Amino acid sequence: MTWSGTRSRSPAGRGPVADDGRLTRLGRADERAERSRRVIDAERRIAFVARLLDGAVTVPGTGIRIGADAVIGLIPVVGDLASAVVGGWIIAEARRARLPGPVIGRMVVNLILDLVVGAIPILGDIADVAFRSNARNLALFRRHAAEPTTDASGHKAFLVGLLLVIGGIVWLLASAVGALLSIQIG
Repeated sequence: MTWSGTRSRSPAGRGPVADDGRLTRLGRADERAERSRRVIDAERRIAFVARLLDGAVTVPGTGIRIGADAVIGLIPVVGDLASAVVGGWIIAEARRARLPGPVIGRMVVNLILDLVVGAIPILGDIADVAFRSNARNLALFRRHAAEPTTDASGHKAFLVGLLLVIGGIVWLLASAVGALLSIQIG
């Protein structure tokens, strides 16, 4: 629910107050304009953080851009967790912008993949430069925030497929452990 009035906030912080002190409801066009302004502001913040984390400077003579994520990731465990916290903030911004659930899920998968692979010494540092999860999440945000009705079926299919693969791996591991435990020694 969006309210119109002057720019002043109500005493409870719930929204603008009209000149006479009453809260007034915005029309549909005003609600779209307010949402558009919020999305633009969120996109600006996310773009700044994604650029800082994934491509702040160019490595001289290579054309490869690196950011704070790759540098912080050199610190074992703590660096990857710090990057994941900032990546989590990007996802929280996307959630506040009301992106579809499957898109948020895809963003979470990007973040978890960056965190898990980034924790591997040396390989994780190379992956931080190559994978750029924050830039990927920014691209998802840009694609789906401007038009919330954008089709997210591809993301749904990806998440269902990922869950099936994870379920299959768990089943194989459980079967292997069961087979190993059933072997009689002696």
